[in-house]
Amino acid sequence: MKVLLLIPPELYLIESYTSEKITKTREFRPKLGILCIAGYLRDKTGVVPVIIDCPTDGFTIDQIEGIIEKCNPDIVGMSVLTFNLLDCLEAANRIKHKNKNIKICFGGFHPTLYPRETCELEPVDFVVIGEGEETFSELIMHLSSERMLSNIGEIDGLAWKDSDGTVIINSPRNLIDDLDKLGLPAHDLIDISKYSHALSSGAYTAYIQTSRGCPFNCRFCDMRMTKFRSRSVEHVFHEIRVLLERGVKEIFFLDDTITVNKKRLISLCQMLLHEKIKIKYKISSRVNTIDEEMLYYLKKSGCVRIHFGVESGSQRILNTLQKGITIEQIIHAFDITKRSGMATYAYLMIGIPTETADDLTETLSLVRRIRPDYVTYSICTPFPKTQMYQDLLHEGYYRSDYWLEFAQNPTPSFKTQYANEFFLPEQLRKIQDDVMAQFYSRSDFLFKELIRTRSLKQLARKIKLGYQLLFGYSRVRSGNRYPLKRQ
Repeated sequence: MKVLLLIPPELYLIESYTSEKITKTREFRPKLGILCIAGYLRDKTGVVPVIIDCPTDGFTIDQIEGIIEKCNPDIVGMSVLTFNLLDCLEAANRIKHKNKNIKICFGGFHPTLYPRETCELEPVDFVVIGEGEETFSELIMHLSSERMLSNIGEIDGLAWKDSDGTVIINSPRNLIDDLDKLGLPAHDLIDISKYSHALSSGAYTAYIQTSRGCPFNCRFCDMRMTKFRSRSVEHVFHEIRVLLERGVKEIFFLDDTITVNKKRLISLCQMLLHEKIKIKYKISSRVNTIDEEMLYYLKKSGCVRIHFGVESGSQRILNTLQKGITIEQIIHAFDITKRSGMATYAYLMIGIPTETADDLTETLSLVRRIRPDYVTYSICTPFPKTQMYQDLLHEGYYRSDYWLEFAQNPTPSFKTQYANEFFLPEQLRKIQDDVMAQFYSRSDFLFKELIRTRSLKQLARKIKLGYQLLFGYSRVRSGNRYPLKRQ
């Protein structure tokens, strides 16, 4: 059984708060979900998949058929987001054109939200719903004539088509409680030297996820109130060891909030210190799950930057988002993090439902107060099936469930819709351009970045990114170009 895990070329990205050039300059991040699937599949079945990352490797859509001819897979798996669904479908159609007998399996966030709609799409044979390691591996065992597992209808978490083309959705699969049993992501199946981040020192950067789920209740998030599960400290440390042996010098922990369990995080820091592990790393945290003791151990064990979800400088807006934090907590978190000697990164949104010009002014004032080292302003787009989107749909803000309609009939003409009655989309994009350019053109920021730069390669990436920020911070390719009115 030959398995290809494919990240397709980027053709039809629906909406992005940064341009294509900025995205490519800022970061090439390995798809951790694909690596997790590959590692578990290899451990459980002995099948070693081929991973091809077209955006990173520079492959175009016209080269897909050549890739298929070279790899000759029996099945191709793709991790699908709503925003790259069109890309995945285009690649799948090219694959089927080359060899109609190759099976296509979609997994990821979008198929999990819309399993039936996704499986009904013509090139798709299977859909993995939810966490994919066990389901995909069982599917491969089933499809392999030498390892017939069971009737395909008995594979939990799978959608498939019968001989008549009717979509069958099997019983749901339970969440994986013991994350340690999944083994390690297959970092060795990719060339880590191809992956970089403009804010890194230029050394090889790897990505680790130590937990899944989120216990918090933010209305805009698709991970809200999902069961929180974490890997053991020993298991995480083993992965760090493996990455160090492969030449990795920097790590980004992708957990939404690695600081949610203070005892566990400090234990990991202490293990890094005890074993004299020399590595730089970055984490993400809520502002209300961090304290001085955690910061002490983070700094001492190699943490160089903490990313915080601030969202807004208006307490009223934070309350409507059900963020569960206060302005005072935001200020305190940034103050103590800066005193500890680590850099800070603030993520904010503009165009949040009901946000007024006064609320936006409060956000800009807060940014001036907390003085993050880096900042990103994104335009709030209610994502499918989030509480924010469902509420707006129920209130009649949208004429119909336009995300569902896109899932049923994905077309390149699709436009995402913002949800603010006080700003037109054009105004929000102009505000976003202006505040980003103003922040990153400050003389004190430029001086700090020059001091932080450790290599010519890193300097070149930063200069290229800075040029794009100052002269073209736009959301190209597809996006809402018209005023959104309450229906």
